[in-house]
Amino acid sequence: MTRNLIVLILLLLLVNSCSTLQGLVGYKQPDVYYSDVTVEGLTLEHIDLLFHFEIDNPNRVGVKLEQYTYDLMINDRNFLSGSHKQQLEIASRSSGGIALPLTLSYRDIYESFSSVVHADSFSYTLKTEVEVDIPVYGRAMVPVKAEGTLPRLRMPEVAFSGFDVHSLSLSGVDMTLTINVRNPNPMGMKLSDLNLAASINGNELADLIVGDLSVNSGATATVPVSFSMGFMSLGSAAIDMLRGNQRFDYDIRGDGLVQLDHPAFRDMKRIPFHLTGDYRIGD
Repeated sequence: MTRNLIVLILLLLLVNSCSTLQGLVGYKQPDVYYSDVTVEGLTLEHIDLLFHFEIDNPNRVGVKLEQYTYDLMINDRNFLSGSHKQQLEIASRSSGGIALPLTLSYRDIYESFSSVVHADSFSYTLKTEVEVDIPVYGRAMVPVKAEGTLPRLRMPEVAFSGFDVHSLSLSGVDMTLTINVRNPNPMGMKLSDLNLAASINGNELADLIVGDLSVNSGATATVPVSFSMGFMSLGSAAIDMLRGNQRFDYDIRGDGLVQLDHPAFRDMKRIPFHLTGDYRIGD
């Protein structure tokens, strides 16, 4: 190999090397930023979230997304971490989107954070590192953070309100049983197919069926149920009512289908309740 040929080869290698280096001159790390979060599924037991991120590639070469890791904090404390593989190619000077799916169990949150139990909402911080592969340059980890608040969902609260006697006669008594249903959630709630069964001093009143009920966020709805019972059915409880100064025991059992007014609400379930205590007409 002649000296001139060797010099020529070295010059070609140098030119190619310079061309590659020039391709990397002005290289910028892809920009990853948090877009928003959507609620994909919602029940009284868990919430399905989808965190959306955008990736901008300002370079003259395309990049590849390999995977990303995440750490989720609730009320500034670690709660959940992991990794998610998602391959995505982003052409030169273009952008693309990725989505991180997470399911949060309310029971796990309540058991881990006592501060959430009595709160209407809780804060979260999602720290993510996206791994991108840039030709020649190699791989880089690009950090991004998302912050916000999520609602704390709770079961409806059912409480006994009272009995009212409308009329007493030789044939029996006309009464109204009243219960209160409170919606502690930050969205409206529907309670449908509400079934009730009640007893006074161990004497069964009747199987009672109530229509559908809508309760606004943070509001309480009163549910009156009117019925008539004969003295034979009421037994000694009828005498107590006539006296008006005797307490009697009540036992109310029921259940209903609960549905939250949210487009992502899933899995409507029948929620039972059981109320017991003592009461006196006129209290």
